[in-house]
Amino acid sequence: MLIVVAAGVLAYGFHDLQEAGFLPGLHTLAFDISDTVAADSWYGTLLKGVFNFQPDPTVLQVVVWGLYLVPTMVFFLAPQRRSTPADSPARSTTAR
Repeated sequence: MLIVVAAGVLAYGFHDLQEAGFLPGLHTLAFDISDTVAADSWYGTLLKGVFNFQPDPTVLQVVVWGLYLVPTMVFFLAPQRRSTPADSPARSTTAR
């Protein structure tokens, strides 16, 4: 869940850079579901507070969110390789 939250924070940061004029595309929306998810509703506020979700993100926000979330989740969910006894260095059983 923390990875999803971090992706939302990153996307929100890019939106702020768009509002400041450092990045283009402020008025190019990826989608607009503000009719379905009202920003001032209790669930809209909850989604905004927990995941930094907004019902009308820009294309750049969605791209940045996906470019962060997908590779990070792949690395996070990838199975860990465990060393086998043959791969691990031999331990000495005598006390020094």
